[in-house]
Amino acid sequence: EHSLIVVDELGRGTSTYDGFGLAWAISEYIATKIGAACLFATHFFELTALADVVPSVSNRHVTAHTDGNKLTMLYEVKDGASDQSFGIHIAELTNFPTRVVNLAKRKAALMEDFSRETSKRARQVAVGKGPLDPVAGIGEVPTADQIAEKNRTEEAMLRFLRNFASLPLDALDDDEAVQTVRGMAETTLQETSPLQTPQISG
Repeated sequence: EHSLIVVDELGRGTSTYDGFGLAWAISEYIATKIGAACLFATHFFELTALADVVPSVSNRHVTAHTDGNKLTMLYEVKDGASDQSFGIHIAELTNFPTRVVNLAKRKAALMEDFSRETSKRARQVAVGKGPLDPVAGIGEVPTADQIAEKNRTEEAMLRFLRNFASLPLDALDDDEAVQTVRGMAETTLQETSPLQTPQISG
């Protein structure tokens, strides 16, 4: 209990629910059982709900300023959870293909709607007022097509990340690296585009 615990992005590399479940359980255990001072950085916005049910937990975020095509990290810590993410903004600043950025915005909007409902469910589960089933109570049950699109998107992004990690960047000049990544991004875009229903002509 006299230690300082620093946890960064616990749950990365797992499925969304596995990662969130681990992050919540471990952070709650640290707060309620160990009682040590802890800095817990996370990409799971739903985890901020822990502050609603554990008095010793509080949320902080680092601020940034956007001005047109300019992003400035202010390195200023403020109270509360962050209300925005800058991943897509940075992708625009680094000249990702417009089609890729637009698709990212569309996917992000869908996930943000889902995330708000998931956060609500997390709070209900935390106080014992909701089922543990992550789908139960979150709007309508996803259709088979929606599940297939989600799985297809996740698989394509994982392929992109694996291919990116294996790039011999030291052996490529700047132009070659940019063109290679753009090609990979275009391939990912095609793989994550909605499936076309075959047209049968009479």
